[in-house]
Amino acid sequence: MERVYAFTDEYGAFGWDINNPDVSTHFIITAIIVEETNVDQYRKCVEQIRKNHFQAGEMKSSKVSRNHERRKRILTDLSPLPFSIFSVCIDKKKCLENMNSKGLQYKKVFYKFMNNIVHKELRRAFNKVTIIADEIGSNEYMQSFCQYVINHQDMPNLWGDADFSFQNSKNDVGLQVADFISGTLAYMFDKHKTSEDAPNYLEILNSKLIRIELYPKTYENYILEKSAIAEDYDETIAKLCFAQAVKFIECHSDDDNPEIQAQIIVLKYMLFRFMNNDTRGYIYTNELKNQLSNTTFNEISTATFRMRIIGKLRDKGVIIASSSKGYKLPSKLSELYDFINRDASIVIPMLARLKKCRDLVKLGTANNLDLLDHTEYQSLKAYFDNLPISNIGE
Repeated sequence: MERVYAFTDEYGAFGWDINNPDVSTHFIITAIIVEETNVDQYRKCVEQIRKNHFQAGEMKSSKVSRNHERRKRILTDLSPLPFSIFSVCIDKKKCLENMNSKGLQYKKVFYKFMNNIVHKELRRAFNKVTIIADEIGSNEYMQSFCQYVINHQDMPNLWGDADFSFQNSKNDVGLQVADFISGTLAYMFDKHKTSEDAPNYLEILNSKLIRIELYPKTYENYILEKSAIAEDYDETIAKLCFAQAVKFIECHSDDDNPEIQAQIIVLKYMLFRFMNNDTRGYIYTNELKNQLSNTTFNEISTATFRMRIIGKLRDKGVIIASSSKGYKLPSKLSELYDFINRDASIVIPMLARLKKCRDLVKLGTANNLDLLDHTEYQSLKAYFDNLPISNIGE
C-alpha cells in the first residue's frame, strides 16, 4: 500500500464579526493528496507552472484575487498533474448558532477543532500518510497546526502509520498549490467573495476532488443552501435518504472497526457527489472502490464490496439506489424503483426456484419432508405459507 503526501494549507482566519467584509465567513483547510511515487514529478511540474504564472514569486491565491480568467488558466495548467484535493469547509455562521456549547468562541479551541476534523479524516482515508505543513511565518492557524502535530507525535495509536513534515511554503511548491486551491474554493463559499462573475470552481475542480467536508453538518448545508440538485428531485425522498446516510456516519464516526471506517469513506463520497453533482448520476462501482485504495480494503473484490460495504450499509438503514450504472443516494422516486426493480429481478427468480424445490420435495415425500421446517428457516417458511396460491414463480 503506497504512502501518500498531504500538502496542507488554509484560507480564512479566526474571527466572528462575519458581517465585516474583512472577516472571512468560512474557514477552509485543503490537503493536496499526492502518491509517494508521484511527488517528485508533481513538484517539478508545479515549479514550472509557478514560473510561468508568477515568475519569481510564490503561487498564492491572493496574488490572483478576482482575476478569474487568470485563475482558470492556472487551474487548467494544474489539472493534468497527479494530485487530488480533500478540503474541510467550516461555515462560521453555522458555528455561531451553537459555538458556546463547544467553546468555539475561543481561538485555541476553534483551531483545535479544525485540526481534529482534518486529521481525523486523513487518518480514516489513508493508512500511510505524510502531512506537510508550512511552519514558517505569522499565520496563526498554521502555527497552531504545527504545535498540535508536535504534541501528538508520540501517540502512534492515534495517528497510525503517519509522518509529519514542516516546510517553508516559499521553498515548497506543493504547499503553494494547497494555498491556491483553498483560496479558489473561497469564491464558492465565502459570502464576501462569491459573485455572479465567478465561474463554478467546483465544476472546474470536479475531476480532482476527493471530497469537501462541510461543517457543521446540517441538512441545509447539503441540500438547500449549497444544493446542485436536479430540478426534478423529490424533497421528501432526498431529505430522507440524506438523513439516513448522515445518521450512520454520526453514529459510527468513532468506531475503529476498519470495515465500518471503509463504509464511512464510501458513504461520504456518495454524499459528496449527492451534494455537488448536478446530474445526480450513478457512481460506478470501481469509482467507489477507488476511494478505499489507500486503506486496508485496497484490494477488495467487487463481490465483497457489494456484500461488506453496500450490503451492510443497507442493513443499517442507509438507502442506496443501484442500477447497471452503479450506486447513488436516491433523490427521487424513480431512483428508489431502480433499486427495487434491480433487486426484484434477482430475488424473485431465486425465491421462485426455492419454492419450486420445496414443493417438489413435499410432493415427492407425500408431505412428510418440508425443507423449511427448521428453526433457522421459520421466517422464510412463514413468508411462503402466507403467499397467495401461485404468487411466486407460477
